[in-house]
Amino acid sequence: MGFIGFSEGAMVGTALIAFLTILDIVPRLAQLTNTEKYVKIYEITIGITVTVISLGSVLDLYIDMGKIMVICIGFLMGTFIGLLASALTEVTNVIPVIINRFQIHEYIKLVFFSLAGGKMVGSLIYWILINN
Repeated sequence: MGFIGFSEGAMVGTALIAFLTILDIVPRLAQLTNTEKYVKIYEITIGITVTVISLGSVLDLYIDMGKIMVICIGFLMGTFIGLLASALTEVTNVIPVIINRFQIHEYIKLVFFSLAGGKMVGSLIYWILINN
């Protein structure tokens, strides 16, 4: 059973990395935030984080961090997920269609910040209210 579980996890992880690579999500995220020189750091961070979180989940590890640390982690996770969602929607051409249909060309930066901010607030609500 352990081998089967490990194999399934490896398949899901490989599929996620293939998905992120094929759609150029990380480079596009770096381009949106003007941090192209840190793409390698983003990729390494994503790989290490996914591995550590997966091991923590499998091994049923628990770390008591306190509310301040949970708020900081929730803020960072929400920011990343918001930026990732923004990059994904742009790569799949959802944003250009919406921008053209509603004629809001001058507000494109506000749209991206709203998407990222909404995901960040959602993560904070989850980590502060629901997960405690």
